[in-house]
Amino acid sequence: MQFIRLFVVIPLLALAACSNSVSTRMGQSLAVVRGFQASEHAIPSAVFENAKGVAVLREGSAALVIGGSGGDGIFMKRINRDWSAPVAINTAGATLGLQAGAQSRDIVIVMNTDEEVANFLEDGMYGIAEVSAVAGPAKTDPKNAGGPVPSTYYYIRTEGLFGGLLVGGVYFSTADKVNREMYGPDVTATEIASGKVKAPPGAEILWKAMN
Repeated sequence: MQFIRLFVVIPLLALAACSNSVSTRMGQSLAVVRGFQASEHAIPSAVFENAKGVAVLREGSAALVIGGSGGDGIFMKRINRDWSAPVAINTAGATLGLQAGAQSRDIVIVMNTDEEVANFLEDGMYGIAEVSAVAGPAKTDPKNAGGPVPSTYYYIRTEGLFGGLLVGGVYFSTADKVNREMYGPDVTATEIASGKVKAPPGAEILWKAMN
C-alpha cells in the first residue's frame, strides 16, 4: 500500500512545484530552443514554419525503483505567420521499474495538424506514448526528408546520468493558475492561443527564435 501511495504522490508533488510565472517560462523556453538550434542536430526551420502548435518544456526527474518527473514550459499556436501568446503548461509523471539516478530533459513537441492542437486546447492535457512517439527530423539527417508528415514530432535533449528501464512518454497539461495570474481570471487557454490575447513583454524574442 505504501508503494502505491508513493507512486501516486510523486507526480502530484512534481505538479505542485511547477508554479513559475509565464515570463520565467518564456525565458526557460528561449534557452531550450536556442540550445537545440546550437546543437549538431538542430531543428530545421521548416519544422517550425509548418507547425500548427509547439510546446517547449524543461523537465527534471529522479528515481530509485520509483521514478518521478516534473517540469514546466509554454505552448504556442501558429497564427498565420506569427505565434499566439504563450500558454503556461506543466508536465509530471511517474514510472516503475529498476532505475536509479537523476536527469533533466529539454523537450520540444511540434504538433503538425489542427486536430492535435484542438485536442490539447479542448481537453487541457496532452500526451505522447513512448510506443507511438516520432522523433522529428534534424538538419543533419536527410533520411527524414519527404514522405507523410506525422501528427506530432518530438525533440529531447538529456543532461545527467540515468540508468535502468524507463517506460512512458511525454505528458503535459495547462497550468491554469499561472495563466490566470498573467492573463486574467476569466481567460481560457483556448482564448490565449487564439491570437486575440496580448502577449507578455519579451514574447517577440521567443517567436523570433522559432522563425
